[in-house]
Amino acid sequence: MDRRQITNYVNFAALIAYILGRVLHMNILVWIGLGIMTLSSIWTIIHWKENDKMSNYISVAFLVLVGLSFLGL
Repeated sequence: MDRRQITNYVNFAALIAYILGRVLHMNILVWIGLGIMTLSSIWTIIHWKENDKMSNYISVAFLVLVGLSFLGL
C-alpha cells in the first residue's frame, strides 16, 4: 500500500471519529479525531513535495477545522 493512501485513510478515520463525536456528544471521540487530524496534517505538510496536491489541500483544510474547533466554532 502506498504511503499516500495510508495518510488519506488516517485522515478519513479521523474525520469519522470527529463527526461521530460531535453527533453523539462524546468529547473523547472529538478530541481523538482532532488529535489524529492534527498529527497527520502536520506530517503531510512536512512532506509537502512528496504528496499530491489534493492530499496537501485536504491537510490544510483539516488544520483549519482543528483551529476552528479550538475556537469553539
